[in-house]
Amino acid sequence: MKIDSIYNGLIEFCRKKKSKWIIYFISFIESIFFPLPTDPFLVPYIIATKKFINLSLWVTIYSVVGGVVAYFLGSFFWTQLEPILEVSYPQITLYIQEFKNEYFNLGIIIILIGGFSPFPYKVTCIASGIVGINFFLFIVFSFLSRGLRFFLVSYLIFKYGEKSVDYIRKNIFVVSYILLLLGIIFYFIKF
Repeated sequence: MKIDSIYNGLIEFCRKKKSKWIIYFISFIESIFFPLPTDPFLVPYIIATKKFINLSLWVTIYSVVGGVVAYFLGSFFWTQLEPILEVSYPQITLYIQEFKNEYFNLGIIIILIGGFSPFPYKVTCIASGIVGINFFLFIVFSFLSRGLRFFLVSYLIFKYGEKSVDYIRKNIFVVSYILLLLGIIFYFIKF
């Protein structure tokens, strides 16, 4: 009984027009530091409103804007930290430079995977800022991967309700691997 009343209260709250700012805010901070993914928070909103396109679009936008903040944080902190490491720990700087080169070469693939898969998108954004991935490409592929993820999750929730959450949880790794394979193919075709 108590769980039903909490659930019904949550659904009623999600029907309120101004409550959507909470999911947008969660999407924004999840891309910077929030430890929980946005997806579970989409469930009550989509079930309550019976709509998914507009919500998915705005969640994607706020997620990418949060990713931009994380990108610039990574860039800023690395600019401050790199000179100190070069003087104090020159050997570590060599390892980090190797990492930067590899990440830079695979950056688009990593952005696609980080934006779509369960791997934390925030880590991808900060690392992209550290290594200086092309900002325009970062934005484009963030929108592509985050949009694909949120639209897919939202559509499945819209179409199949709460049963879709289990389906998504079971199959997100398969889709992530397919994206990884496509990214690798794209990488080798490009070079």
